[in-house]
Amino acid sequence: MPLLKQRLANSNSAITMLLVAAVVVALSTMAAGFVVYFNTQRLISASDWVLHTQEVLSSLQRSALLTERIEYRSHQYLLTSEEDQLNRARISANNLRISVAHIQALVVDNPTQVSNVRTLAAQADRLDEILGGFNAKSQVPEKEVEDCQHTISSMTDIEQTLLKERSLSSQRSSYTSIATEITFVGLLLVTLMVLFAFLLRDALRRLQTDKQMSLAHERLAETVKELEDRANESALLRSARDELQLGVDLRQVYDAAASGFSRFLPGTSGCLCMINNSRQTVEVVSTWSVTAMQDFTPPESCCGLRSGLPRWRQPGESEIHCAHFSGNPPERYMCRPIIALGNTLGILYVQCETDALVQSVQQRADGVRHLVQITGMAIATLNLRMKLEHQSIRDSLTGLFNRHFMQISLERELSRAARKKQTLAVLMLDVDHFKQFNDTCGHPAGDAVLREIAQLFQANTREEDVACRYGGEEFTILLPDVTVESARERAEQLLHAVANLRVMVEHRTYSDLTISIGIAFYPNDGDTAELLLRRADEALYRSKREGRNRLTVSQPDSVTR
Repeated sequence: MPLLKQRLANSNSAITMLLVAAVVVALSTMAAGFVVYFNTQRLISASDWVLHTQEVLSSLQRSALLTERIEYRSHQYLLTSEEDQLNRARISANNLRISVAHIQALVVDNPTQVSNVRTLAAQADRLDEILGGFNAKSQVPEKEVEDCQHTISSMTDIEQTLLKERSLSSQRSSYTSIATEITFVGLLLVTLMVLFAFLLRDALRRLQTDKQMSLAHERLAETVKELEDRANESALLRSARDELQLGVDLRQVYDAAASGFSRFLPGTSGCLCMINNSRQTVEVVSTWSVTAMQDFTPPESCCGLRSGLPRWRQPGESEIHCAHFSGNPPERYMCRPIIALGNTLGILYVQCETDALVQSVQQRADGVRHLVQITGMAIATLNLRMKLEHQSIRDSLTGLFNRHFMQISLERELSRAARKKQTLAVLMLDVDHFKQFNDTCGHPAGDAVLREIAQLFQANTREEDVACRYGGEEFTILLPDVTVESARERAEQLLHAVANLRVMVEHRTYSDLTISIGIAFYPNDGDTAELLLRRADEALYRSKREGRNRLTVSQPDSVTR
């Protein structure tokens, strides 16, 4: 009987412990669920605020880009008088107003930003109003653009500060959530160990639960690693994009692209290859690490260019090699065409030494594709900009600078000569009897003569000299920092060179070409562009009256200002 009572007492004690453990487990589970729910809500809220701030920053960045486009397009319109440029500027102004309205809706919770966005909206409306009445005689609204950019910069600074604060808050919430969850998980495990120690079945269940939790942690770790890789990939892409946008010439863009690919694809080697202007040769323009690539012709030697699609060559998948290697081709490489605005510009070549590197590159295929697109657009945009700049300052027939550029250069050289106390020579040149030649031999022959004479001028001028087509058969050459004697000698050289010139047009040779030259000097003959050109022109006509094929230096005493 006492044994039975003892057993009953032990049983009651065990049941009591089980009930207490169950209550503790239930309460702990409820508390853990509440805390997890509360922390999750805090994390979601913090994340939403971070995303909100990033969206505001993205909209501000787009507004800044639109203001730059307004200024650039309006400036291009004044230079080229192309209505398309003005229409694009107006579209950018309209898009700016839409972007500002979007920003206004985003920052309604921030009184400081509400005031700033109202100012920005007024500035955007002002820009739209100016462009509505913009014409060829208007001036670029630089002040309005600068005001917009200043307001956008102020708002960006405020949002950057908010982003930093909210990111820190989100990070603190994350740390707090993890610590709390770890605490409750530990408490729950201890309670479970006490509870399930009485029953083997419960112990087995606890073991199974632990295994499931372990798998969940592994999946979580894999997810976190994947997110970290994506974040790192995005940061590298943003950095590469920013570097490409900073490039002002093709060399800088090529080097920035190679640097971006080397950081984005660590452990690999490769290069950028661009198709030259003749479309017959593909040239290696930038590399990272050491590759087996070299310039090659024709472009179809590359299987990627021939197919127009990205192509991997590796054992077991493709045994056909491209024909653009200097020695034995490597075993693993990729050729990806660079295409922008519908044109194939070249290829990206990536070489991998191991299968692991191939797999790593393939895992980042989307990033590589995005970076190739950014690179192609940067190169195409720069080519288009250079083409437009060339067309705006060059004469289409002769390739010399045009009259507008000459006037700008003359003002600049006069300021420099005055600042450095140097001499500036202005040469006015005219092809003798050109109208008669044109009427007799035809316009194609006349155009050929003007082109040959222009090439002669380019070959006989220094890098700092400015040779321009003034109009018709008249030319102007600016010679900075020369003496009177040196200018006369160079003018004499031009006279003799033209006199010895032979022009072949349609199997017919034209010779006996001559020019007349008038020279004026700063500061002796004048201190303004208008006066120097007038003096040089008067000296030119004295050369013509005195028999042509000669040069005449301006005589200030014989000319009335």
